[in-house]
Amino acid sequence: MSIAAAEQRSAEDPKAFYQDLVKTLEKRRDVLSEAEQSFGGYQPLERAELVEWLKFQCWYEQEAAGFIGSWLRDTPESEVFVGLCRQVADEGKHYQLILSHLKSLGTSMEGWTPEPEWVEWVSEFYAAGDDTLERVAAHNITGELGAMNAFDGLLPRVPEKTRAMLEKIIPDEKFHVSLGRMAVHRYATTTDRQARVRDRVMKAFELEQKGRLAFDRRLQQVRASAAANDTGPATGAGENSVKSLQWVCQVCGWIYDETVGDPDSGIEPGTPFEDIPDDWMCPECLVTKDDFVLLSV
Repeated sequence: MSIAAAEQRSAEDPKAFYQDLVKTLEKRRDVLSEAEQSFGGYQPLERAELVEWLKFQCWYEQEAAGFIGSWLRDTPESEVFVGLCRQVADEGKHYQLILSHLKSLGTSMEGWTPEPEWVEWVSEFYAAGDDTLERVAAHNITGELGAMNAFDGLLPRVPEKTRAMLEKIIPDEKFHVSLGRMAVHRYATTTDRQARVRDRVMKAFELEQKGRLAFDRRLQQVRASAAANDTGPATGAGENSVKSLQWVCQVCGWIYDETVGDPDSGIEPGTPFEDIPDDWMCPECLVTKDDFVLLSV
């Protein structure tokens, strides 16, 4: 009997092997700290905290599109190749969705930098791997299951429009998870391959938790900065505690001030621009929200 045949016989059934990996990850998540289980704990995110998470996720999607795209030239497994092509497009779409959402909140990615733990985890470790199995094991098993876990924890804690944006992303993440599962079922067929997959999955999990703790550290900095800049009377938690923004119509120059609102159109004072109904029109020239840009922060 050849060595390859002996390995094939002694290897665990790939489907059972995958299920064991998923269960192991679930058990490990169950004993983590709150900060590791969900980005920022389980309290509703203040607006500044939400923006920080969105910027992290926007950066993550851009990085993923880049390193998954770099795998394509070296992915001989045809069905995985096709799935990864779709995944690159998905990551690009997610990047654009989040970037547009950030713009609606009056901010952008300009000047934002990732924490070192995020670079090690996403840019370096996920991007590495000697073959398709090692790459997909780290990202499409640990990474995408981690993303689903993060979204589950975040959905109840974010504003309705952010939730609606995330709900456009979640079906794609489910496909990415299924792509990882398919790759393991078809190709993790020897003891060596299964050992390499397990090693990559668990190492990715360790780096993910370091990344989430780094995010908690970043949030502490955001909160400290917000407290230091808060020189006026308290306005309560959540989005109301953030400085109001002004938006200018690019057609006629009319300014929407969030402090003032547009009472004549039923928009109460203090209404963030992002919360104005999509069918609202400029009082002066009747164009839509799409024709407004941020005037000041």
